[in-house]
Amino acid sequence: MKKILLVAALAVFGLSKMNAQENIVKFNPLALIVGSFEVGYERALNDSQSFQVDLAYASFNSGIVDYTGFAGGLQYRFYFQNSKDVLEGWFAGPVASYSSASGNDLNVSAFVAGGVIGYQWNWEPVTLDLYGGPAYYSIDADDPTFDFGFDGIGPRLGLSLGFNF
Repeated sequence: MKKILLVAALAVFGLSKMNAQENIVKFNPLALIVGSFEVGYERALNDSQSFQVDLAYASFNSGIVDYTGFAGGLQYRFYFQNSKDVLEGWFAGPVASYSSASGNDLNVSAFVAGGVIGYQWNWEPVTLDLYGGPAYYSIDADDPTFDFGFDGIGPRLGLSLGFNF
């Protein structure tokens, strides 16, 4: 699965027109704590809008909890500050993601859709992206007694470090 994520990331780079300062490759360092590797690619569409694709692969075994899974997500961002460089400053927009995990004789999938507001710093070539907002979580498990305890509205938070090119 790691090879698939690498090939997908390389394909995105190969298919995109690479202009200076209009692309960011990102990763979430906090995801490594729970055995997940999350990578994203943000592409400027014009001076105030961008599109982002996120992919994740998780594999975790603590002796008690053992799971593997994958996720994919999309974001469309509207940047408010036209005086800033492209892909920098305050932004807001819709987000959606799908994830699936299995382990400990349980299969779980989740669809998340919502909106976020955040800020992205650009210290060329390094970026820092922080965002949050409300989202609707629709979670399905193959065990009807399994309950995450947050079906419905909940928070959507994000943090990533990136490389701008």
